Amino acid sequence: MTVSLDRSDDGRVATLRFVGPHPNVLDLETLEAMLARVREVEADRTVRVLLITGTPTVFSGGADLTSLGALDDDAYRHYIATEYRLFAEVEALPLVTVAVIAGPCVGNATELALACDFRICATDARIGLPEMRVGFVAPAQRLTAFVGIGRAKELLYGGKLLAASDALDLGLVTTVTDDLEGESARAAQKYAAYPPFALAFTKQGVHRCYGADDRRFDHAEQDAAFATFRGPDFAEGAAAALEGRRAVFTSQRPTS
Repeated sequence: MTVSLDRSDDGRVATLRFVGPHPNVLDLETLEAMLARVREVEADRTVRVLLITGTPTVFSGGADLTSLGALDDDAYRHYIATEYRLFAEVEALPLVTVAVIAGPCVGNATELALACDFRICATDARIGLPEMRVGFVAPAQRLTAFVGIGRAKELLYGGKLLAASDALDLGLVTTVTDDLEGESARAAQKYAAYPPFALAFTKQGVHRCYGADDRRFDHAEQDAAFATFRGPDFAEGAAAALEGRRAVFTSQRPTS
């Protein structure tokens, strides 16, 4: 994977792009490189808009099940902590952030997109959190804030990937377009004209209203991610996904 950070001529628009083999999965090295670039943007007060994007055909297929299965406990905890830190720092950036999404946007890539202020999608984009389909915990904080508890349960329990038009109807994405490059460029120029000093305070106010400032449940979700990573459902679900068959879950509920 390569992670690049480019700036417009006036420096007000930065583009963070991550590109690797199909389906452009987010491995630990990529997450660490993206986090470093996000911190670089946060330190550059000239930047007013950050675009985050993958390849021209795939935003990201999410986590790589094969590489995850090879991690030991400490490495996996580091992976989870790194991705949660990335999401939190993207969300807290005092500037406008935009996920530019082509094709699939799956699992932890959806969490990254939901951490942005806006999501501009190609018409063929599909977005969602299908973790439950492979026996893994589905992160609930951001999706529930967008769609409410009832729809969140429907989407998370079933692990459904939404077509871009359906995601637009639910308010999960901002714009659906046939001209992703042109639309994202136009949006970036519009957002770059916003007053940056006032915007930073306004963004803080919005985040205080729905709990993004402290992310009170990050540690609980990371603990649940570790529990399910070592649990029987994920072992079966990941194997089924890699083997191209339907998973058969035979586990019992955890003890309280």
